[in-house]
Amino acid sequence: MMKKLLTFTALLLALSSCQDFLNIEPQDQISKDEALNTLEGIDAAIIGAYSSLGVSDYYRQHFTAYPELAGNMQPNPAAAGSDGVAGNQSAIITTYREGNFFTISPGYENNSFDEFYAVLYNHLNRVNNIIAALETLETDQQTRRNSLRGEALALRAIAHFDLLRLYAQPYLFTEDGSHPGVVLAERPFEVTERPARRTVAEGYTLIESDLLRAVELLGPNTRRTTDRIWLTPLIARGLLARAYAYQGNWAGVVEQTTAVINAGQVTLLNPDDYVDTWAEQQFNPEVLWYLDLQRFRNADAGSAGLIASIARVVGAPSDVENPPFCTVTQDLLDRLEEGDIRRELYQEIEGQVYCSKYALQPNSISNFPMLRLSEIYLLRAEAYAKLGQDALAQADYNLIHQRAVADAIPTTLTGTELQEEIFEERRRELALEGHLLFDLKRTGRSVERDNCLPANPNCDLAYPDYRFALPIPQSALNANPNLIQNQGY
Repeated sequence: MMKKLLTFTALLLALSSCQDFLNIEPQDQISKDEALNTLEGIDAAIIGAYSSLGVSDYYRQHFTAYPELAGNMQPNPAAAGSDGVAGNQSAIITTYREGNFFTISPGYENNSFDEFYAVLYNHLNRVNNIIAALETLETDQQTRRNSLRGEALALRAIAHFDLLRLYAQPYLFTEDGSHPGVVLAERPFEVTERPARRTVAEGYTLIESDLLRAVELLGPNTRRTTDRIWLTPLIARGLLARAYAYQGNWAGVVEQTTAVINAGQVTLLNPDDYVDTWAEQQFNPEVLWYLDLQRFRNADAGSAGLIASIARVVGAPSDVENPPFCTVTQDLLDRLEEGDIRRELYQEIEGQVYCSKYALQPNSISNFPMLRLSEIYLLRAEAYAKLGQDALAQADYNLIHQRAVADAIPTTLTGTELQEEIFEERRRELALEGHLLFDLKRTGRSVERDNCLPANPNCDLAYPDYRFALPIPQSALNANPNLIQNQGY
């Protein structure tokens, strides 16, 4: 693992290009040696850390796609057998097939999901170098320094949260979260260090601490541009609410989601605009935080290339000769009742169904919604239901469901039936946005699929099962004798 971690020198070298991510004026007067010795240099380093979220092995493609293979999408037979895809994309085809089949091994032979480990720890090393530099930096701009530290802490929390979602069993797998989690990067690692995995409970304690500090430290005007691509206190609260849901801290979920909703900074998308906003890749007023992916567009405006992204995986294609790697499953479509406007987001093209939330067009990429107000309402509905406050849970559920199904009768479900319906609504509303497998495992639900490819040996996967967590890559185990593999691998 340590051989793959980004070194301090590599971080400095990367700063020279990270300004392309922003479309703001370059700071050529700052030398690489000064990069983490000034607030301007640290600001550039933070921008670079944001950009690392958007690499293809993280949120731009693989990390978003992986959990959706548990039931919302599956490998596309048309892509696997088409000219120019199976030949030069064999690793991608293998990756999505093994993710869908739950047949991933620690060696990750010809499988790209092993890159999660290196990418996330590279990201952690970047932000920890920034945090360390801020602790010793002398400046009279304390508010700005605090805000930069808040951004770095939130970015650190995101990576630890995602590592736990990938490589550990869910928090409630044991009563107190004492089962193996991941290596926690609370500071820059020394080259000779070989840290061991910590417990899941310790991981969530660090995530909570980092996000609470981010809420305190992030300035009220943290955005460098008017785009919603920068972390704010409200976004940190939304991320904290999500983490609390994974822990079963329902009172904490209610507190944080209510703060986001009451702030009134974003509004739910109007039902009349819902389909067009997604299908035409328009700005969505209910997105609290977008991941800026525009920098990944090909510099050649005339290029016919398809950019690696979630659209490349399952987006509605403009050219049927180069289909996406996966298709939308009937399991998802069957959950969308007649009259549900969200059904219009799924297009059948030459016998396969794709998702028009993401348009697959040459030299095109859309910013990815990292956090939406719809999720905030559904998190609060889930929390109220878990706390036995059914009327409040029904109100939040109805707000989202009746937007999608105009003539839907308000739900009167209570107890476990209400909890199940809220889970189903979350699956319908947040489909193909990177949640399904993680939601199944955190709630102790099994993978149950009716629509599987004939070759799939694990169409259903009963919870609990070791395959709800990915194996630690063998390369990381070889590099660090203090790591232990997940049971079952």
